[in-house]
Amino acid sequence: MAAIKLVDPSEASGQVAFIFQKVEQQYGFTPNILRAIANCPDLLATFVPFWAAIYESPVIGSRLRAIAALATARAHDCNYCVSHMSASALKAGMTPAEIAATSPDCRPTDEKEILAVEFAHALTRDSSGVSDEMLRKLKERFTDAELVNLALVVGLYNLTGRLLKALRIDVEAVLQANAASARTPEAAMSGSGKV
Repeated sequence: MAAIKLVDPSEASGQVAFIFQKVEQQYGFTPNILRAIANCPDLLATFVPFWAAIYESPVIGSRLRAIAALATARAHDCNYCVSHMSASALKAGMTPAEIAATSPDCRPTDEKEILAVEFAHALTRDSSGVSDEMLRKLKERFTDAELVNLALVVGLYNLTGRLLKALRIDVEAVLQANAASARTPEAAMSGSGKV
């Protein structure tokens, strides 16, 4: 149960109501993270466009973005983020086995995807965890723009994961049934991890 009030969309007004309506049109529901941030309407109004810009940037594409976000969520064990990003990864065309490959126990087969997972895990575990060797490998495979976008994705999902965990924000009922299965690589590999 959330440690704070989640603003009910039916009680929202002004800019918060407008943002909630736009998000609901796109996703079919208002995510609990936004309902939490709505306690500070000015921050919600700033956060949503920033989040959307990173999430929709074509620089690294939806697949690599989903891989980096999932790897980040798994590195700090954020059930909420794993559940949401598993759904996004499926929409980006990833299979349950590919989604599972973002965990430390499994690995993708594409070199850029492997590096994105390693980068996400290293940066999440330690903000100075990107070694010179890792940076060299990243620069061999990624453009500067891709590296910036990748770092912003990892940073964003570290921010949101920490917010969600600190305030005990639960996964929405629409995704709860899938949250547990999305957490485990075994479930995703068997196909039962569909979100």
